[in-house]
Amino acid sequence: MAAIAESRRFRRSSDGVLHDRSGHIVELQSLRGIAATAVLFGHVIGYYSIPDWLGDIGKLSNGRAAVVIFFVLSGYVLTRSLRASTFDLPAVARFYWQRWFRIYPAIWPASLLGLGYLVMLHWQIPVDNIGPSFGRYFRTDRYDSLHIIGSFAGVQAFLLPQLWSIFVEIVASIAMPGIAFVALHRPRWMPQLLIIAAVVSFAIQHSPYDICLYFMDFIVGAALAMHLLPAVPFPWLVPVCLVALSATLFLPLSYVSPTAHLVETFFSAMVISVLISTPIFWLRSRFMKFIGDISYSIYLLHFVVFCFIAKVFALAQLNLNTVAMTVLLAGATYAVTIPLAWLSYEYVERPGVGLGKAILNRYSAKVGLKRAHSPTS
Repeated sequence: MAAIAESRRFRRSSDGVLHDRSGHIVELQSLRGIAATAVLFGHVIGYYSIPDWLGDIGKLSNGRAAVVIFFVLSGYVLTRSLRASTFDLPAVARFYWQRWFRIYPAIWPASLLGLGYLVMLHWQIPVDNIGPSFGRYFRTDRYDSLHIIGSFAGVQAFLLPQLWSIFVEIVASIAMPGIAFVALHRPRWMPQLLIIAAVVSFAIQHSPYDICLYFMDFIVGAALAMHLLPAVPFPWLVPVCLVALSATLFLPLSYVSPTAHLVETFFSAMVISVLISTPIFWLRSRFMKFIGDISYSIYLLHFVVFCFIAKVFALAQLNLNTVAMTVLLAGATYAVTIPLAWLSYEYVERPGVGLGKAILNRYSAKVGLKRAHSPTS
């Protein structure tokens, strides 16, 4: 009976990948949720000035590696979405249109929340024992129209510090039709493309939001999508690789080290390679899939949420040590972010994607845009 139920809920594509009725690969969706949760806790743990031992525990929630997972996943999903594309100008324009409606609608309410936090609370309510790393956020010298508008445009990480990765995602999305074309129609060029990207990541170590460092992740994802990298059908590798990713911040390397990035890209690719070739049933639970569905909004909203909550704690004058405050802040942030992210997913993300599709379906005949699979990453 369980096998029959499984076959009704999931379908296998022509290349052997198991997905749900909406076309999502459920394990990858759940992996997104794990990565977004890791970023959430990694940021929260850095808010207060905490003992070294708690900081070391916080390193295990490796937000840097989680972002690498996001990028490799995007390369994989977007390349799969372009398999049926003709790669002519109308098809590429359609891809960009759908990407725009996938990325931007959720950014705007999150940025508005960030602006409200700055205007009403950030400089008005002092908080004791702020961690040293938190001082680099919300700098007063960037509190101007340029950085605020840039944040709403997804090209500045002022109102939402994590928007730097969205900038990388936007730039990579512009290049994805070209990357996918190579993966789909010129696969023999992919090794050279990977080598060039790796060399660039070491040669150019100071680029806007480290775009030259992370660009390789999207190429790796494209190679995985076209099975140009070998599948690894060993489920036990998933927890092993996730543990390895959690530990990479302990390497004696700088935070933006190309070497550390290569290690994280390797383990991220290994995890995704397993998940696209082997069913992992614990990743198909309703809760894991739910967290995966709302992961983008979790990622966008959590930073401002814990900043708001920390100010509430300051107003309440909680007389607790920083360890207890960090634990309390982490729990409260997760509890508040999840329902807010669900609201954003249901009433912003999904309607935004639907609006983009509706406009395309209505006007595609008039402007000559050809249908293509929706880029859902």
